[in-house]
Amino acid sequence: MSSSSPSSPEARKNASSLLKPFNRLLLKSFTLLTAIVAGAALLPAQTTVNFTQTPYNSGDYSSDLIVSGDFNNDGILDIVTINPTTLSFYKGVGKGVYANAVTQTIPTNYGAGGGIFAADFNGDGKLDLAVSYGYGGGSSVLILLGNGKGGFTQGTPITVSGNAEAMALADFNGDHKPDIAISDNQSNQTWVYVGKGDGTFTLTDTLKNGGLSLVAGDFNADGKQDLVFAGGNGSDALGIYLGNGNGTFGAPVLSSLTNVSSLAVGDFYNNRIQTIAVLNSTISGFYVHSLRYSNGALYVENENFIGDPSAGGPFALAAGDLNGDFLFDIFLAGGSQNASGYTAYMIGNGNGTFQSPQTPPNNGAGIAYVSPFIRDLNRDSRHDVGMAWQTLGEGGAEILLNTSATTNCNPPAANKLSAVICAPSPGQIVSPTYTFKGAGNAFNGIVKRMELWIDGKKVGQNLEDQLKVTTPLTKGQHTASFVVVDSFDEYTSTSVTFSAN
Repeated sequence: MSSSSPSSPEARKNASSLLKPFNRLLLKSFTLLTAIVAGAALLPAQTTVNFTQTPYNSGDYSSDLIVSGDFNNDGILDIVTINPTTLSFYKGVGKGVYANAVTQTIPTNYGAGGGIFAADFNGDGKLDLAVSYGYGGGSSVLILLGNGKGGFTQGTPITVSGNAEAMALADFNGDHKPDIAISDNQSNQTWVYVGKGDGTFTLTDTLKNGGLSLVAGDFNADGKQDLVFAGGNGSDALGIYLGNGNGTFGAPVLSSLTNVSSLAVGDFYNNRIQTIAVLNSTISGFYVHSLRYSNGALYVENENFIGDPSAGGPFALAAGDLNGDFLFDIFLAGGSQNASGYTAYMIGNGNGTFQSPQTPPNNGAGIAYVSPFIRDLNRDSRHDVGMAWQTLGEGGAEILLNTSATTNCNPPAANKLSAVICAPSPGQIVSPTYTFKGAGNAFNGIVKRMELWIDGKKVGQNLEDQLKVTTPLTKGQHTASFVVVDSFDEYTSTSVTFSAN
């Protein structure tokens, strides 16, 4: 993808992950970058978030997975759920509202405990889906090719020698095409497949550990995508594989933490490096931890108690900035069809710890919530929550629209990778210290990073689809470029010329 972005580098015991710069040189000016951006983030912020709740029925008797994306190329985010026998497409009609589900038949048993991702796997400009089998024990990942209208046809599946359970999506070999890692906690393996760009994939590595949860990120800040797995190897192992940048990985590094049910990636230490939130349970209750990699070891830190064990406790989490303070928060989902639904959010403090769980709206008894995600669904610069829900005989999509977070900049439409600038305006004369505001959106995958460059020099970034950077300026005319980077390190930018007095 072409870009007007300037070209240049991107870098109690830990180092973690993120920032794959344009030419993979990562670490230069990292200390300065952190100081500049963190100053804008650590302001007094809301500790509660208000949501409006809307459930949508899938037309099937349960729903196991949910994903957002612009599946009909109109710039508005849509929703897809995977159900026991069908796929449901909910067309976005704007302002976070969705039309009634349109269903189509798919092979049965996909989704229960598995994973789902939306990306353009065959390069035709239409979003496709990858769906793993989950607890049913199937050996394939279903590839569904989008028709650009909300419908899908079956592509070439990815078949593994064990169970296709957990799944992660990233660019593991540096060609900007979606790749897929598939993990299994019974055969204790993870398989890495790189995408050819035509909807098919090639096996590049088989890893000896697997799990029921799998996430991708750059956890050692070397510009190469890594993998963290949990819940496998016969002992509920938690560990990391560092990526080599060519679709292969090094030896695993294991942690002693067990009984992990879910992982989520975010900038939990507010240092512009990806780290991991870990949900686990013991006989004494549910806990959220921060997990960081540093110098050859994994460090599990900051144990946060969630609640006592119960049939309706949390078993999945998602990460994102819910209150608009540019610090990563988490959202937990769970419950049981035989007990009560469970939803909660925890505001992040920016140091790997979280505030006490708070309860957003939910439907209460007899509901299980699964597969949560955080994304700005109505383009108001507030991050919303989507979940799949299931009860006895029904299922669908649950949307929680965020109505109270601090706003920054409304993002552009979702039908292409793009950025908008909210401050400054063209030709504006600004103060010697100024706060720049912008936002981005992605079609292929999601926005994983936004950057600010001034006069060809990178001065700040945020690991999300919103950008807010306060920085000193010299007197005179300047050009600011706002760069947006997607899941596969494609990027684009938009620029503005202004003056400082």
